[in-house]
Amino acid sequence: MKKYLLAAVVIAASAVGTAQAQEFSAPADRAPRVRTEKPVTPLPPRAPVGAVPRATRGNPIQMLNPRAPAKYYGTPDETVTYDPNNPTRITGIILFGLRF
Repeated sequence: MKKYLLAAVVIAASAVGTAQAQEFSAPADRAPRVRTEKPVTPLPPRAPVGAVPRATRGNPIQMLNPRAPAKYYGTPDETVTYDPNNPTRITGIILFGLRF
């Protein structure tokens, strides 16, 4: 047991001695590198979809008018959700959403 303890002390002492002898400095004769950053490409603007953004863009009463022009009415795909098993059945209304 004393042999292992003595060996551990010798190894620890040598590790401490070599750790102090190491030098962690960079050479001074080199010029620092300047990194050039690439400009970030902006994301394309996405218009919100749903009943609430459409109502704020125009006359909300025209959304209820079945004979309203297309700029007021739009397509139903922008404001309703469909059942994936039965595409003719409407399951909900999109009040506010973002398309990806």
